[in-house]
Amino acid sequence: MKNQRVLVAGGSRGIGKAIAKSLALNGHRVVVIARNQTQLNDLRTQLHEESVNLEIVAMDLTDRPAIRAFFESQSEPFDSMIVTAGIARHRELPDILDQDLDDTIEMNVIVPILCTRAFSQLAIQHERKGSIVLFSSQLAHVGATARSVYCASKAAIEGFSRGAVADLSRHHIRINTICPTFTETEMTREALSDQAFRRSVEANIPLGRLGQPEDCIGICQLLISDQAEMITGASIKVDGGWTAL
Repeated sequence: MKNQRVLVAGGSRGIGKAIAKSLALNGHRVVVIARNQTQLNDLRTQLHEESVNLEIVAMDLTDRPAIRAFFESQSEPFDSMIVTAGIARHRELPDILDQDLDDTIEMNVIVPILCTRAFSQLAIQHERKGSIVLFSSQLAHVGATARSVYCASKAAIEGFSRGAVADLSRHHIRINTICPTFTETEMTREALSDQAFRRSVEANIPLGRLGQPEDCIGICQLLISDQAEMITGASIKVDGGWTAL
């Protein structure tokens, strides 16, 4: 895979961090946007002894003017963009707060859409092809207790990705989604600390284990590479077989 300039939105922890580190270590020029400056600094520290091209940008991805200004400030386009940022607010449907709904839709739906728009505008302006990878979830395909809004937000992103194919393909911009299973990250730590819940999740995964952040690296690297130049509008499950049953 050729050296690329890659934007990772939400790359300071979890799956995004694993992908950003791998891409940087494989010679790509990686720009990571995330809200938490401390976590971004930790990422840079972990790679400081490696000869990598890594830029970190502390920014609230829900700050629409800031995101617009960031993309407008770029003197060259990105070859690829990976959006892993997301939140999960777990409440059963009768107990969902308005703020939970607003925050989940803003981060899990609006942010990827606005980033996709800005990425494509920049690529078209420079007459460059590109690849976009948005992170959905297996919960776009199956239901789960106390996760109805999260399920809806991830299903929305898959619908958006399929719809965007018609608009972006003529500009040689591809867009795909990755759908991980329950993955051991900071975001899932509290839920998976409940041993009964953890066992119930593991029992639904035919391959017999929870996901790890590194499980999504390979497919992500493929999707942004020229080897995947005929793959667009796809939704690829990295779920250990859960949704196959």
